[in-house]
Amino acid sequence: MSSLARWLGIFGIVFALGGCGNDRMVDKIRIVTVLGFDDGRPGYIGTALYSDFTQRGKVGTLQGRAGQTQLVLNEMNGQSAQPVKIEKLRLLLFSRELAESGLSYFINSICRNPLISNYLTVAVSEEPVTSLAKVIAEQGSRELPYHLIEQNMKSGNIPRSNLSTMLFDYHGLGRDVSLPVIRLNAAGRLQVSGYGIFKGDRLKLTLNPEEMFYYKLLQGYSMRGEIPFTLKKHGQEGTALFSVSYGRESKHAVMRADGLHIQVRLAISGMVKEYPRWMDLRKDSNDREVDRQLEKQIRERLMSLLAKLRDSGVDPLGVGDLVRAYSRDWDEKEFYERLYPKTAFDIAINLQLTKSGIGE
Repeated sequence: MSSLARWLGIFGIVFALGGCGNDRMVDKIRIVTVLGFDDGRPGYIGTALYSDFTQRGKVGTLQGRAGQTQLVLNEMNGQSAQPVKIEKLRLLLFSRELAESGLSYFINSICRNPLISNYLTVAVSEEPVTSLAKVIAEQGSRELPYHLIEQNMKSGNIPRSNLSTMLFDYHGLGRDVSLPVIRLNAAGRLQVSGYGIFKGDRLKLTLNPEEMFYYKLLQGYSMRGEIPFTLKKHGQEGTALFSVSYGRESKHAVMRADGLHIQVRLAISGMVKEYPRWMDLRKDSNDREVDRQLEKQIRERLMSLLAKLRDSGVDPLGVGDLVRAYSRDWDEKEFYERLYPKTAFDIAINLQLTKSGIGE
């Protein structure tokens, strides 16, 4: 046997043994992928979900109760035959009750833990996390909630957020935190039920699914999703579906005689699907009418959402931060007390309907 062949044989054995060693290592630790907290006054109730690879990936749960997050993790570790590790954490979950009472402690503790990724998902649960965890554990690892949230952020109607954006919005001036809200539906399946808007560290407002999509457009990241809209013609009324494939967004602040104006420009490309038969989009006149009605409805809903955020005193889109870029002497307290409540919004929309889908 040649020298080259002997060396190739040795390297093959080393790589094979290394692979087996990694498999055995996975079986010797508890890799927590979901970690949630409930209000357990005094202290907090922590619930962890992990995949048990000795049981073909079956989802296991651990629970701890203490006044500090590290003590909660220590208690979980004390219940486990294998070391509990959070380095692969994918979802950090807080109950609505806890989110409404304030998350500042967690933002300044576990959210700054150097062991976890800045790109993990953070969300609010309508139900107590302890109750949610029991249902998730029964459904299996394929139904873990971070799969649901991450997939819908990329291709669905959920706005983008993660731990990094949460910390940026919390610590930055002229911005507020926003996070997805999940719940169990009537069929016992997980779904994203809305989008939570915070003031400081407290949950103050929850957007419904329709508002959530328009918020995603205003956010300007990954502008994809689908929304129903109403079509009218000659006394007839029906519903069509607008599927957004991509888009661009920009905002500018302008001070006029009547006060502060925020100019929002949106370029949106997509197609109309599942429209009524009486609206034949092969005719140019109908195509222009659909464009007009759709643009009008998008503008109205965007204006309604912006006014709702302004009147609720929350600023998840960073209007204050935008204005701060135009002013040297910008003061956060003065802006939100004097200017923001009277801010006007001007919206310009450029729709490009690339093609039409199948009618009903």
